[in-house]
Amino acid sequence: VAQLKGRFGDLVAVLHSQLSVGEHFDEWRKMRRGEARVVVGARSSIFAPVDNIGIIIIDEEHETTYKQEEAPRYHARDVAKWRARYHSCPLLLGSATP
Repeated sequence: VAQLKGRFGDLVAVLHSQLSVGEHFDEWRKMRRGEARVVVGARSSIFAPVDNIGIIIIDEEHETTYKQEEAPRYHARDVAKWRARYHSCPLLLGSATP
């Protein structure tokens, strides 16, 4: 994240569970307004309000943490596949495990 922010500055939005409600709102608003060109986050960031998606990258896609067990149940990889088709953008699934 630090490298991305160093390169792209305020064009990066970050979503994770350690953000305060206010910080989360600020990042969400930045995305909604189109001010963020790069979005980085945990599992739930796959639902980020981004309309003009250039590429979706899921790193370490084999990890079980991408699967939400509690309701609503979803797997971020499956949502990413749907969003990639819907937005006609590439999806890159990365893993160090063959």
